[in-house]
Amino acid sequence: MHTEDYIVDLHCHPNLKAFNSGHPKPVFTLWDKIIHPYTDSSFMRWVRRNSANVHKESQCDLTALAENQVRVINLSLYPMERGFLHLRNVPKFLVGGNRTEMMLEHISGMALKRITALRKQDNHYFANLEAEYEYVRNGQGKCPDRDFSYEIVNNYRELQAALKKPGNIAVIISIEGAHSFGSGTPVSLKMKEAELKEVMTDNLRKVKQWEYPPFTVNLAHHFWNQLCGHSSSFRRPISDLINQNKGKDKGFTDLGRHIMRELLSRENGKRILIDTKHMSVASRREYYDFLINYNYLNPNDKIPIICSHGGVNGYKDMAASMLEKDNLKKSRNSLFHRWSINVSDEEIRIIHDSEGLIGFMMDKGMVGGGNHVKQIVTRLDLEQQRIEFCKLFWQNIFHAVKAVNKPTGWDIMALGTDYDGTISHMDPYEGAAKLPTFWNDLVHYLEETKLHKELWYDYQPKELVKKLMYTNSMEFYRKYFI
Repeated sequence: MHTEDYIVDLHCHPNLKAFNSGHPKPVFTLWDKIIHPYTDSSFMRWVRRNSANVHKESQCDLTALAENQVRVINLSLYPMERGFLHLRNVPKFLVGGNRTEMMLEHISGMALKRITALRKQDNHYFANLEAEYEYVRNGQGKCPDRDFSYEIVNNYRELQAALKKPGNIAVIISIEGAHSFGSGTPVSLKMKEAELKEVMTDNLRKVKQWEYPPFTVNLAHHFWNQLCGHSSSFRRPISDLINQNKGKDKGFTDLGRHIMRELLSRENGKRILIDTKHMSVASRREYYDFLINYNYLNPNDKIPIICSHGGVNGYKDMAASMLEKDNLKKSRNSLFHRWSINVSDEEIRIIHDSEGLIGFMMDKGMVGGGNHVKQIVTRLDLEQQRIEFCKLFWQNIFHAVKAVNKPTGWDIMALGTDYDGTISHMDPYEGAAKLPTFWNDLVHYLEETKLHKELWYDYQPKELVKKLMYTNSMEFYRKYFI
């Protein structure tokens, strides 16, 4: 990686731990490295062992980003969903006192007081979204003790200007989960559809009037939001404690179709692109059909498909990816993570034809099959793991390029780390501080192995990594961040 190069991250959460670091007000800033609280006891040692895949300190605080040439980020606002805070099938030794809150505090990095307060709220999503946005907006400017800064940008022109300032990070606002507009709560579930539609429409239009409205919104996230179905995203033992069943794998509701159109409309403010990550296959299929038809009828107003953080599942089409339930067995002996939350070959081509983007993430559990990842982690030292995880990452990308089967397949590849999104990171690349190493390792791996050289289409390894790390994303912003 050269000094003139930089990194664009399509999806990360430097705000999540910082915003939730205290109650009623945050304790930390976006620049601070946050260490997850830990009090030594037999119970907390159990928690630590059983959550070892989750890094216990900030992965992408702004200082780490600035120090390691990450110059552009899609910062994802996320009002914490109730499903994370109200566990099921809780073992007896977790009951009593504030043990559940302590466990969530250590795993998430959020403050105990904040978790306790959120657990008591029944209808907090939109208020928390507004507060989180104001926290990020008001924090703009210089780092208190380093010659770094960040500014939120509204379009490609502002993005270019921000990049001309040394040490400056350009922040593009996004939202993970349309529950943020006020659905999927005990209160909204009791509301009449017309009333909820009015509330959500009003909230969405308020967001479109922000000084910095979001560029993208994930329509779905981990839990039922009354808009569209979501995909399975948790594996055991977490899936034993967190109930995703309601609405899982379902399609759109009428309210969801309305919100989709409101987001994409230019008549109520800036268009907000829909990020398809976390949507169920049924929801994605309907959304793709809608966009294919829209883009055919409106060739001068094309809407691209963006999947900001994920991997490939290796299936030929969406139907095949749903033939088997998303469970441990489905991905146990495969190279890729076979669950339907990842994209099939059919979807890769649809995304390509829309001139969209796929952000490949740094979650080992989302890019690799169960036993394959387990063998890398348990049998190899960190240096050997670097080689194998680079290979696995490239295999995801080459699979996508092969699905497109033309040189322009390389134009849809990007990086969407999901750092600080409570992921099971690839062990040698635990945070943004390792992204320059990851860049160099990716180049070196292709130069040494010539992996799938027939799919390079005359590009050289350094060119391919640049496309992945920033040039494809910047071209996407040039065309659609307006």
